Amino acid sequence: MDIIVEVTYRETIKPSSPTPHHLRTHKLSSRDQRATFLYIPLVFFYAPSTIHATFGCGSNNSDKYDDVFHEISQRLKVSLSETLTHFYPLAGRLKNNLSVDCNDEGIDFFEARVINNCGVSDILERPSIQGMVPLAPPEPTDYNNAPLSRVQVNFFPCGGVAITVQVSHKIGDGASYSSFIKAWSEIALGSSNTVVPDITAVSSRFPPVEDFPVTSLTFSGKGPKVVSKKFVVDASKITDLKSKTASASVSQPTRVEAVTALFWKRALAASRSRFGVNRKSYMLMGAINLRSKLIPPLPKHSFGNVAGMFQIIIDNDDDDYESEVTDMSGLVCKMRKGVEESVMKNNNLSTKATPQAKKEYEMEMYCHSSWCGFSVYEADFGWGTPTWVGIVGQASIIPPGMALMDTRDGEGVEIWLTLIEEDMAIVEANQELLHYASPNEAAL
Repeated sequence: MDIIVEVTYRETIKPSSPTPHHLRTHKLSSRDQRATFLYIPLVFFYAPSTIHATFGCGSNNSDKYDDVFHEISQRLKVSLSETLTHFYPLAGRLKNNLSVDCNDEGIDFFEARVINNCGVSDILERPSIQGMVPLAPPEPTDYNNAPLSRVQVNFFPCGGVAITVQVSHKIGDGASYSSFIKAWSEIALGSSNTVVPDITAVSSRFPPVEDFPVTSLTFSGKGPKVVSKKFVVDASKITDLKSKTASASVSQPTRVEAVTALFWKRALAASRSRFGVNRKSYMLMGAINLRSKLIPPLPKHSFGNVAGMFQIIIDNDDDDYESEVTDMSGLVCKMRKGVEESVMKNNNLSTKATPQAKKEYEMEMYCHSSWCGFSVYEADFGWGTPTWVGIVGQASIIPPGMALMDTRDGEGVEIWLTLIEEDMAIVEANQELLHYASPNEAAL
């Protein structure tokens, strides 16, 4: 069922205390300077049952929803304002790709009502990245001057709630986003022991570069049509898949490594079917959280972009090309090696040159991101933890590519796979993949 949403209220939330003068300029790191302006977008769904249980309004007492929704909104706004005193750059504005003017202009806070009969259960029955777009604020026309964070709280006629939280990738990565959500929810609960971010550690380690060019953000809309679909590998299948992808080199693959190898293998097979006997070169590029891997390590809650990029390259000139594109344990080994090389490079310990990529038309590149381990399911603002956490919008996964997230129990993996339609049709019919993964499983 399509979601029809009406924004009923908009407010600018500012820090509850003014940012001190000596903190008014937040320097971007060189990694922030390279980052995209796009927002990191997650949506947190809270089922009607948790709202009913917390606020004492039954499913047949819809007249009380207005009071409940007002209370929810007020709690979110007050706690968000306090949270921004710790994450004060989020309330500022970008300045020439060198710094953030921490001027307390604030972030956008939208309230919206779902005005058709679509309920939380209808969305979770068949989640769709594109279908959830109405639950997020509209894209800004000028990212350079837009707020660095935005929130939209959506109230459903059934009593459920969906909270979309956006943070600009220009100022932080997935770990930064997770720290922000954790601190906000802890403050909303009145916790005396909340996350305190280290705002300056990243730019101190990686100072900004003067006259760093600002990349313009444009969307051409060209190219073949792509589709995104959700798959789930539950905990009972993870153990089997890890065993299948193990080898003498990597005896204990992680669940992320094992799941990535399975899905990239099937995506490669689908791609190769388009090229026939002609060999194609491939690359998988993904991000890893470097905070604990740097020497010395950065604090866990360092705020900023601290991701290192790893690469896996399968060259069509390789003698063992056929085994490289079909052997999952080999793909896991390549991934582990790629991550290790990225860590070495980011610690200036590697003398190995970065592989020279072939020209774009000779290589097909896949993008990879993982939210696994970021504890987004702990976001309890006072009415229980989320029933489900999803990704909003096609732009959140660069095609072709995949984004991995924890299942609610923290043991399985959800995979949002984005491919051209022709390749997706082949992948989702593959029996090996379907042995491990359930396609478009309900998130209930």
